[in-house]
Amino acid sequence: MSTLISLNGCAEPELFEFLHENFSFSQVLGVDGGTRHLLKAGIKPNMVIGDLDSIGPYLGEVFALKVPMLISYPDKDFTDGERALQLSESVPVVFIGTWGKEIDHLLGNLALLKIAYSLNKPAVAYGINETILFGRNFTLHLPVGRVISVLPTAAAVLSEKGLQWELEHVFWSEYAVPPISNVVTQPVQHISADKEFFLVVKGYWNPFSDLVV
Repeated sequence: MSTLISLNGCAEPELFEFLHENFSFSQVLGVDGGTRHLLKAGIKPNMVIGDLDSIGPYLGEVFALKVPMLISYPDKDFTDGERALQLSESVPVVFIGTWGKEIDHLLGNLALLKIAYSLNKPAVAYGINETILFGRNFTLHLPVGRVISVLPTAAAVLSEKGLQWELEHVFWSEYAVPPISNVVTQPVQHISADKEFFLVVKGYWNPFSDLVV
């Protein structure tokens, strides 16, 4: 069983089809305006979290469904996404609505993966036809042809195997363009570094079906 946290970015209808086929959620949390994604998909959240500044016309439906609400205030020293992560009871934690129009919100949402990692809570975020993970050592079984990118958060020594462009303990400066758009060529892929990094996989993919971290 997993926890679904819906943020206030974009969430395509195809994503909900994928989630239905790949996950079973024991807890569903709507983060303010992210609640609309759940209601549009016919999913009743267990709780709505936020100051309700972006939920708009869906607030009436929340009241009608008698969904519990945890109201936050603008002068808080944490984001509503952080509060939702703190309240998550089941793992893995699945974030949707990660991508949006504002770069600061996007980076803040991605930081939730870093926080989950620090709490030892396995987590994944879904963007627009993308799957995002955070860590420092992954063994994957992605299909040949899948495109992946590695985004280090600091200077790191990287290794990538099973891909078109392989790396073997290569130092990567924090000022260099990260190794993006690599292509899977082997049935098993190994990606590791001495520092944590974001792993971006093109397309929706359930990393917990065959992932070794």
